[in-house]
Amino acid sequence: MARLDNKVALITGAGSGMGRAASLLFAQEGAKVVVADFNEENGKKVVEEIKAQGGQAAFVFADVSKAEYCKGAVDFTIETYGKIDVVFCCAGIAQKAGMIWELDESEFDKVMAVNTKSSWLMAKYSALELKKNHGSLILIGSTAAIRPRATQGLYGACKAANNNLAIGLAAELAPEARCNCINPGPTATPMLPTFVQAYNDQVADEIAGGTLLKRLVDPMDIANAALFFASDESRSITGVSILVDAGADKARGKN
Repeated sequence: MARLDNKVALITGAGSGMGRAASLLFAQEGAKVVVADFNEENGKKVVEEIKAQGGQAAFVFADVSKAEYCKGAVDFTIETYGKIDVVFCCAGIAQKAGMIWELDESEFDKVMAVNTKSSWLMAKYSALELKKNHGSLILIGSTAAIRPRATQGLYGACKAANNNLAIGLAAELAPEARCNCINPGPTATPMLPTFVQAYNDQVADEIAGGTLLKRLVDPMDIANAALFFASDESRSITGVSILVDAGADKARGKN
């Protein structure tokens, strides 16, 4: 029996990167997957990939910074597959690099809306369904939540908010459902170059070299962590944030 047999999973930001990896893995493990993304072309490609490997999936367009799309994604999932067991809030964007005095207020609004408000909205509209089905809500943070750096303070703040949100939501979903958060380190996704000026293979190697394991995190590493939280194997774990960062957060302490 696969680990997510008979479960229905709604994944935001599922058209690329970590969301795509989780969508493919969840489907392989037996879940019916709703791929939610702002990029319709990418999202529909992921659905076709899942179907090509014998899985079940459907696409829904979602601008997760807006309440109507978050509610719409939840409603679509229930209408399509009859229930929701897992919600993985994987949608996210990078902030424009800059010191606080260089950034416009609009940057704050945009980054907070996509990275944090979206998780709150997805939880708002799926919470009662998850409680009914003894489900699992999974949020995405970042190592920046723990170790923020200059020119990325806003990004670190919104990811720290997600870590704290997971604790509060765990209390609100209890005892029927669970909520946990994953903090990725430097991950080989299309978003990674947006954090670094003049990104190239050499820069990627330097970033990888700054981790204890001397490698970038693979999107499938995040997907595997999400699979654990989505499955019944983590049924006694809630309100927890974990690092999946190849040891990036520990590298400063290495002799």
